[in-house]
Amino acid sequence: MKSKRITALLTIALFTFMTSLDSSIVNIATPIMAREMNVSSSTIEWVISIYLMIISALIMFFGRLGDIVGKVKIFKIGTLIFTIGSLVAGIKINFSFLLFGRAIQALGAAMTMSNNFGITTEMFPLKERGRALAILATFFALGSIAGPSLGGLILTTGSWSYIFWINVPIGIVAILVGNTSLPKDSLKNTNEKLDWYGTTIFAAFIAFFFYALMQGQTQGYANPIILTTLVIAIALLIAFVIIECHVKLPMLNFKIFNNANFTMGVVSALLAFIVGYFFSILIPYYLVNARNYNASFAGILLAIIPLTIAFFGPIGGTLADKFGGEKISIIGLASLIIAQILILNFNLHSPLGLFIVASFFYGIGMGLFQSPNNSVIMSSVDKKFLGIAGSVNSLARNFGMELGVSLSTIILYSSMSLRKGKSITTYPVGQNQLFMFGLHTAFIFALIFAVIAEIITITRFIKNYKNK
Repeated sequence: MKSKRITALLTIALFTFMTSLDSSIVNIATPIMAREMNVSSSTIEWVISIYLMIISALIMFFGRLGDIVGKVKIFKIGTLIFTIGSLVAGIKINFSFLLFGRAIQALGAAMTMSNNFGITTEMFPLKERGRALAILATFFALGSIAGPSLGGLILTTGSWSYIFWINVPIGIVAILVGNTSLPKDSLKNTNEKLDWYGTTIFAAFIAFFFYALMQGQTQGYANPIILTTLVIAIALLIAFVIIECHVKLPMLNFKIFNNANFTMGVVSALLAFIVGYFFSILIPYYLVNARNYNASFAGILLAIIPLTIAFFGPIGGTLADKFGGEKISIIGLASLIIAQILILNFNLHSPLGLFIVASFFYGIGMGLFQSPNNSVIMSSVDKKFLGIAGSVNSLARNFGMELGVSLSTIILYSSMSLRKGKSITTYPVGQNQLFMFGLHTAFIFALIFAVIAEIITITRFIKNYKNK
């Protein structure tokens, strides 16, 4: 790898880390935010959800736009917008202004996430591409899991504003370095048209679908408004598929899903990030509320997973090059399954050793799965599909994160409400055993998702082995 390409890769990796980090870094601060802004636990989850919703809604659009006007150009603009959004989000005015700042962050993050894998794929020759993509995937996985631990450490020295403001100086440095190291875009066909209908309908689907999931926690899923919103979301999704199958230049070319290796890899990634976000969302409440650990100590405990991912992620990429991505992905998901089983044994008096071991298996699982699976996904498609493949891959991860946020809290609060016989939409203070019941119920579902991902990955391996 030439030094300029390495510098460019590190710039892309740094923004990949920061944008994925900001999907989870606020998790440990949400109890504090909710208290300061006088909103419920379910309401404060919008700080996380609005970020992931906007990214999911726009990531394919900006991937397509990058193919038309230049991936590097869109990436650079995105870095600037994300840095500005980080500054705005940290300014304490009110809850609405915080959501406004998060929306700006998400806009910039969608622009960078949609083009980072495409830029990297074009920047490196085939013999170096797998290692470069593995590094990028590791930074993404590391950022998505490191949030609670880093957020806890930041909260020990300052207010939650610094969770966002830490991005500003790092972002400025990365922007300056990127301007000199990132390659120039090749000439593009700017006469190509964007799929505005598909973009608008898909964004509306994301908004209606996740609004229904989030608001259903407080209003109830039998509420006519919630049911109507879900029906509209389903209708929008059907309309999106129909439009994309008939327009000349679709935002999402569904032919890419004819590739079984690509489709299985994307679905497995979606499920793995759902599982990862069950941990990121619920475990901070277990440590801070149920176990009464302070934020700094909880942050140290939560650092185990990102540190493990940082160690095993590159190892996963190297092992994938040597033994094949399918095999290493299977091992990674097996470790993730073990972690879910261990978490199901958590109680209010569990020894720290159990938490540490579970976190260790979690980190190994995510580290050994993400990079090899990503390599299989990106290596399985033709060059003409690389741009959309990168966008769909990123969408699957972000959609998985958003589903993880929504499903984990839905299952947690619904199971506690059923157990108690009344609606519960926030942490049940003084009823830690009730919370543990909800936590165990949620992680039973996480275990199911992990097992399904493993079955899909094993099926992919068997299919490819027979074909060989």
